[in-house]
Amino acid sequence: MDGAMGTELQNRGVKVPLPLWSANANIEYPEIVINIHKDYIESGSDIITANTFRSTSWTYRKVGYGKKRSVEMAKLSLYKAVECAQKAISDSTRIAGSITSIEDCYTPSAFPGRSIAEDTYGYSTEWLVDAGADIILFETMGNIQEISCGLEMVKDFEVPVWLSIIMKDDSHLLDETPIQDVIELINRYRLDCLMTNCNQIDTTLDALDGILKLWAKEWGVYPNLGINDYGNDYFTIVDDSNFRNAIAKLFSYEPDVIGLCCGSTPKHITELKNMHNIKNQI
Repeated sequence: MDGAMGTELQNRGVKVPLPLWSANANIEYPEIVINIHKDYIESGSDIITANTFRSTSWTYRKVGYGKKRSVEMAKLSLYKAVECAQKAISDSTRIAGSITSIEDCYTPSAFPGRSIAEDTYGYSTEWLVDAGADIILFETMGNIQEISCGLEMVKDFEVPVWLSIIMKDDSHLLDETPIQDVIELINRYRLDCLMTNCNQIDTTLDALDGILKLWAKEWGVYPNLGINDYGNDYFTIVDDSNFRNAIAKLFSYEPDVIGLCCGSTPKHITELKNMHNIKNQI
């Protein structure tokens, strides 16, 4: 997979204020979004993530738009995001359409309820499929109710569905649900790949043993490069030596998919790809 979009937009001079985060970049700075995708592909990514992380009607309502205009703006941002990804890819590159928690990813207790989730995810999933995303990717999901709602909304979809969770510790989802309960839930649905993302690397490594004891199907991982969980600006990141050591450990688990999250750049993906190539030659 590729690496971060939001922090890379910041690296290139684009302001990404919350709660919209990177959503308006698709509308205001599409060439920069396209170039970021291209740089990740040139660095070795086979899958790029469309910049749809905050392209939701709920998010646009939070910044003051009315109900109808919020839907229009969210749809415009999402379709522009997929269009940017499509302009960047080669024939062999797949596009993952990103859907995340409705409220801030680090505060699962802020989940606004199933009714709002069904409306928000209903729009987003239908738009992503219509726009041409190859994969529906629920990412940085830390609330068990939200995961249930999201998977229910896409249970009849024909496109691959991936779920990426964020952990509180080695054995609990961020909302403190035991990982056993998470696996029990998702086994009720068709899920093509289970992943973890946006934990720092040590937390990611600590969680893998427990997850993989319970999950035998395809899986993946894309940690952030922060030095601790949930409180980073992601411009203070792990040093090169610790990064390489951690990636080597992740490769030892033989993930089906691997990438990086907040704080990463195309240079990090180049390093990851090079390490992968060396590993395969041994």
